[in-house]
Amino acid sequence: MSERALMDSARSVPPKLRMEWLHGHGIEPPRASPTTADSGLVLRGKWGRGPAAEVTGKDTLVVLTLGSEVAFLNFAQPDSPRVLSEIQFPSLTAQSYLEDSLLYTSSNADLEVWNIADPMQPVKRGVLPAPVGDFWIRDTFLFFIRSDTFHVLSIANSANLHELGSCLEGRSVTSGSGNTVVVLQSGGLAFVDVSNPANPHEVGSYPCGVALAATARGNLVCASYEETGYPYPTRFITLDISTPSSPRLLAKLNDLGGYDIFLDGPLVFVSGGDPGTEEPLPFQILSIADSAHPAFIDSCRAATTYAWGVWENSSLNRALVADEYNGLAVVDIHNLNNAVLDTCVLKAGEADDVSVDGTHCYVADYTAGLKILDVSDPASPTCVGQLDSMLRFPECHCVTARDSFAFICWSPNPHFRSVSVADPQRPQNVAGCTMGSPPEVVALRDSFVYVAQDYEFLVINVARPRSPMVIGTCALPDYVYGMDVKGALAYVANGVSGMQIISVARPDSPEVVGEFVPPNGACGVAVMDTFAYVVSGNLYIASVANPDSPYLIDSIVVPTFGWSLAASDSLLFVGNRDVYGLGNDIRLFDIRNPVRPMLVGSLAAPYWVKRLAWVNPHLFAACGYGGVLIAETTAVGVQEPETVTRLRSELRVKPNPAGELVSVQFGEPMSTNSRLSVYDAAGRQVLVKHIRKEVSSTELGLTGLRPGLYFVRVETRAGVLGSKVIKR
Repeated sequence: MSERALMDSARSVPPKLRMEWLHGHGIEPPRASPTTADSGLVLRGKWGRGPAAEVTGKDTLVVLTLGSEVAFLNFAQPDSPRVLSEIQFPSLTAQSYLEDSLLYTSSNADLEVWNIADPMQPVKRGVLPAPVGDFWIRDTFLFFIRSDTFHVLSIANSANLHELGSCLEGRSVTSGSGNTVVVLQSGGLAFVDVSNPANPHEVGSYPCGVALAATARGNLVCASYEETGYPYPTRFITLDISTPSSPRLLAKLNDLGGYDIFLDGPLVFVSGGDPGTEEPLPFQILSIADSAHPAFIDSCRAATTYAWGVWENSSLNRALVADEYNGLAVVDIHNLNNAVLDTCVLKAGEADDVSVDGTHCYVADYTAGLKILDVSDPASPTCVGQLDSMLRFPECHCVTARDSFAFICWSPNPHFRSVSVADPQRPQNVAGCTMGSPPEVVALRDSFVYVAQDYEFLVINVARPRSPMVIGTCALPDYVYGMDVKGALAYVANGVSGMQIISVARPDSPEVVGEFVPPNGACGVAVMDTFAYVVSGNLYIASVANPDSPYLIDSIVVPTFGWSLAASDSLLFVGNRDVYGLGNDIRLFDIRNPVRPMLVGSLAAPYWVKRLAWVNPHLFAACGYGGVLIAETTAVGVQEPETVTRLRSELRVKPNPAGELVSVQFGEPMSTNSRLSVYDAAGRQVLVKHIRKEVSSTELGLTGLRPGLYFVRVETRAGVLGSKVIKR
């Protein structure tokens, strides 16, 4: 199966089953590595909202597992739920289980235990440093499957989780009753006897299609599965497991079932499924007053995408559905025969881009529009406003902002939108520009927004933000992934067609003036001085001193897959993704020697690092399903190569950028005879000139030197003076 086909198939697998599904296809998700104080990059804050995966609760407390976090909500007033707190995780979360005052949450990185006696101040109590998908808890035992092995974990002491026993068993643990654990398999259901935790063993099975969900109570199992033949319809069944070695089918209902099942007395609540052409609705209510004759009561469309999890509280007269992109869907069940979708909260799906202006971070959420975060305290970013695109053909994946306006893409025309953010809590769409397709990336410089979309580059005049106007366009050769704008040039990453260099000196007539095509094409680009850094898998360094004839200088192997870039004067950040979007990181390079980047730090990311924005002293990363990371550099004292060390600002070179002749000014006359040296970016000495004492400036000829970045250094008895110069 191809990478793309595998990723598309994985998307239709419930998050809590996804890890073992990948394992079954020969893929082992990389684990996130813990960040240490000397890692060069440290996490300062995170807004981890992404697709909703699981919902559970107790009384009026609701726990929603979504993206790379868990959110706690107070539903004392069901019509106006209130977020109490959010726990951030190092990876995408999969499943949460609430047992008294302890919350157990699994992820691609580990299994964490939190005390939530005070849900406004959760306290971490323990961790199992290994990836865990679906699991079930009975008393002081936790059961899960990893890599075809069924594990029994002791959780009697949350600070000391340890294994008691194991056996061979495939796919995922989902439920249980008494001493019987129910396991989902690709060919049906299996039943594992755990009466002796040190010796778990399978005692029976029930063959059906691909098992999707199951919940056990007493001797009854309610389950859902997908038929293995086209059109892959979904079924709901009830089983008698009073003898687990010989489970007995009680009933089967067609056109019902889904990805999660919750039992409350005689009622069954099901989060519907997507398989097959029968398409059961995302929320269903059934009666099992007679388990041999379950009866359908009602259904409603509580979701627009996948409805993964469901939980119900009869005292609230509400059922809650963890909808992939709608967040938490609240269904009013006052009248069981007329279930009605009430509202959706905590909508978020995929952070595709970020733009920071002052104390606000603007997030382009691919499936939920514009999110505005208050980052005045980087350690605790909070969402203060949003412009929701849900139910209106979402696809918002780029944003740029300044002062009281943000500029975003939108799927329905007009694709380019001006949004007033004068009141961040109430952003207002005020204007737009119609164009052929939605922008993929945007950059704001002065009174122009530069827009790159698939096959076209545009310049939009936003001097009057309420009346934006396209004033210039030019063709691009391919799909667009990234862009950087420096001076009068825009550098566009055009996939397999490489990087296009576009002159915007005349905004009404942009034109492609050069291109650079590294071996793997271009996904991200960042430009510093006369050097372009391009990633598409590996990192490529190109000279763009002459925009019409850029050339490759060197390349660096990136262990995963380089996708996005951001740069400052001396730092380069590379955002990476692994092939299946599950194990990712950000790499920090020192580029004081621009053609010899030196790796000085890294930071694990919860998901594919799509875009980066550096706003000193913080790095903001849009991590798709994992939300937004805020990081800070800690790499200090990294020395430049000896040939370009100890450069000081007292020495000035004019003009800069330079032509064939420059004036080197020393600030004050030389007290002794000295030597002036010029080094190229690789640290090679290319020019030497002797300076007499009492001279305060000298002319220096650069004839014969190719365009690029150079270092000018003057050695004196008192020390070393130096500066950078760019030759055009």
